[in-house]
Amino acid sequence: MKIRILIAAAILSVPLCPVIGQQQLSETLRNHVTVLASDSLSGRGFGFPEKHLAVDYIIKQYEAAGFSAPYDGGYIHKFEHRTEIALIEGKNIIGIIEGSDPVLKNEYILLGAHLDHMGWKVVNGQKVVWNGADDNASGVAAIIEAGRILMANRESLGRSVIIAAFDGEEAGLLGSSAFAKTEVPGKFKVRMMFSIDMVGMLEKNGGINHAGFGALTGGEELAARIILENGLTINKAYDKIEFRTDTWPFAAKGIPAVYISTGLVSPYHKPEDDAHLLDYAGMARIVEMMAGTAVELSNLKPLDADARYIVRKTDPGVSAGFRAGYGSAFHAHTTQFYNAKPLLSAEAGLEAQLRLTRNIRLQPAVTYQLSGSKTDAGKLRTHSLVPQLDLLLTNSGGSVMTPTVFLLTGAYYSWSFAGKEGGAPADFLAKYDKADYGLRLGAGMNIMKVQFTYVYKYGLNRVNLDPAGGEIFNRGFHFALTRYF
Repeated sequence: MKIRILIAAAILSVPLCPVIGQQQLSETLRNHVTVLASDSLSGRGFGFPEKHLAVDYIIKQYEAAGFSAPYDGGYIHKFEHRTEIALIEGKNIIGIIEGSDPVLKNEYILLGAHLDHMGWKVVNGQKVVWNGADDNASGVAAIIEAGRILMANRESLGRSVIIAAFDGEEAGLLGSSAFAKTEVPGKFKVRMMFSIDMVGMLEKNGGINHAGFGALTGGEELAARIILENGLTINKAYDKIEFRTDTWPFAAKGIPAVYISTGLVSPYHKPEDDAHLLDYAGMARIVEMMAGTAVELSNLKPLDADARYIVRKTDPGVSAGFRAGYGSAFHAHTTQFYNAKPLLSAEAGLEAQLRLTRNIRLQPAVTYQLSGSKTDAGKLRTHSLVPQLDLLLTNSGGSVMTPTVFLLTGAYYSWSFAGKEGGAPADFLAKYDKADYGLRLGAGMNIMKVQFTYVYKYGLNRVNLDPAGGEIFNRGFHFALTRYF
């Protein structure tokens, strides 16, 4: 497979016909970013009224470049997002460059970049704008000019190319998720996509960062060759699908999705991210590389997704993380009419998650727990090591930014290795059992690589050793947060 890819690439390694010289390309990119990152656009916040200026500007550039308009003669793919108090209309801007191969032209390579940023707010009585020059006016400028080069070289394209400026990325990958859900694969059979996100700092970053080429069969070797042949340096090559940008919704559909960036070395998510800081000569080199890459991929036979790689990276079979939580614990006196007053409890430890099916997860964990209850002798505090095993029934999230909810049932075993009651060492010889076990019931949600869980602990082992004291069981509630690595 690698040999076939390299042979095909060698055949296709012909220089593209430039639309303009590299110096003029640099100035054109500067002009795009200067407009898109100007104060008058108020930071291009999702749902902000001033963002229509960015939309209008990008559409004019699409028209000037000659991109085909796929929506009844228009470029806008609309979608809606409901917040607690409003229904916001988003607008993706989609242009098409038709390939020349009679068969392959029905498949697509997608070059995408998000057009939105973080808007503005009032600080000390002054309007402060997050202009987002590098994030991501740079990416939008890059796809416009890469598309212009491809239009001038349409006869070299086998597959067609989509130029997509996505809305709502900063609000949760909204535009790319809507496009992947409604337009792919019905309207557009996308075989590979790129998210061009923050490409304005080539020299400062020391090269290009990329992630996700492993989702294409032979893609990592292809990436290394293309980048180096264009005289660029690979600074970082990540073995993952990037979940913080528009690659994720496409990868979730099994489509190879690659993130191209020059890193977070600009004033990332700060008001200082302005147009004058960017490396436009470096951007021009990246634009030319992306145009050449699109031509090669548009003709590559076969262009196959590595399905196992994509599944591993978007929904890994095994993941692990660190869990911490707090709540309350108390003794249930089941033979009495009362329960003991609760005390604050806490836990910390390691957790893993194993995917059994698309909707079922197995979740083992080992934690340290501080627990106890109020007793006649004073506060009982116990320190325990607690292995536990939960079964999660979960829905299937469409986007990493969209919460995935679950119900939980499981069991635990607890071994108390130390404790105090009323300031004195707890009596684990005659009064309390060191061992406890019981059930866990709860619910929660996952978003990105964070899990939130609410659990009720129901002890089944009588913890008092003296039966004359009645039957006493551990009970408790806690909230936990897990951060997966």
